[in-house]
Amino acid sequence: MESKDFIKALWSYFFQDNPLCDDALLRYAHTRGWIEDQDERFCNNTLNRQTAARIIHQFMRIELGVPDLENISGANELTDLYTCHTCVNHIAQVFLRGIMDAQLVERDGVEYKVFNHLEELSEKEMPVILERVSAISCSSSE
Repeated sequence: MESKDFIKALWSYFFQDNPLCDDALLRYAHTRGWIEDQDERFCNNTLNRQTAARIIHQFMRIELGVPDLENISGANELTDLYTCHTCVNHIAQVFLRGIMDAQLVERDGVEYKVFNHLEELSEKEMPVILERVSAISCSSSE
């Protein structure tokens, strides 16, 4: 899945009454702060899980008004959580809220939970993610 398709799907799911064309949406999202410069400039790049987590987390905070979880220590069960130090909070927020799942990997007969940061986000994950973000959004506004 390309970054621009993910960003457009996220926006369209929550703001159907306010459609924006690709360029306008990318500019808006960057100006608001829920995507970064590289997301806008390289919007045709394949989206990985850590970038998706960042975009989802920032979108929830900025556009949907969902506050951060204060205690993210539960995400320490992800053995690769600190692979990207700037991504820790983004990944923890979406993982602990159940928006994006961990993956199990086995090494030397032991299973570990990993986020698998650089794995490509698949198109089949998108509807599940949108439904889960919607559930969080609805519960935080009550």
